[in-house]
Amino acid sequence: MDVLEALRTVVIWTVNGALAAAFAAADHAFALAALGGMAFLLGRAPSAQRPFLLSAGGLAVLAALLIPPPVPAVLAAEALAGAMAVRIERFNPDALRWRAAAGIALYALAALGYRAYAAYAGSLAVGEAASVAEQGRAFLETAAAWGLWLVLPLAYFGMLAQALLAHPPVPARPEEILLAVRSRKRP
Repeated sequence: MDVLEALRTVVIWTVNGALAAAFAAADHAFALAALGGMAFLLGRAPSAQRPFLLSAGGLAVLAALLIPPPVPAVLAAEALAGAMAVRIERFNPDALRWRAAAGIALYALAALGYRAYAAYAGSLAVGEAASVAEQGRAFLETAAAWGLWLVLPLAYFGMLAQALLAHPPVPARPEEILLAVRSRKRP
């Protein structure tokens, strides 16, 4: 009977551990999606870009974990859209990878900076200066909400769209087309 009880305990602990991991993953799904998009960008990056991409990915995941919604969802969408755009780009995927990572890093830094400012400003309101500090904080919260919810994401997605739509679709990479023309073969 002790063996069955031990087996039952192991199964219960294993199932509970799996459920805890599943709930933690679901709770941080946007951070995991941002991590996946950044991992794709990092996996195909030239070695010169990798340190920056690691830093941008770390900032993105940190912001996705620390900042309340909609920032994690926006970061996940930016990372996945950037990865998809780099995958589609035929002319210069390395330059687009760099621009996508820079946009993600900029958004993550803006979100983390706003979070740090909000924590700092919350501790400032003392005495008669409280109303002035509150007015300044309300103004910056409005500007940050517009920036984090609308302006920066639209600028990022616009940059991706502009990069992808700058060139007409081609059947192969430019290097392959040039090689085919030089060797008189069809691409």
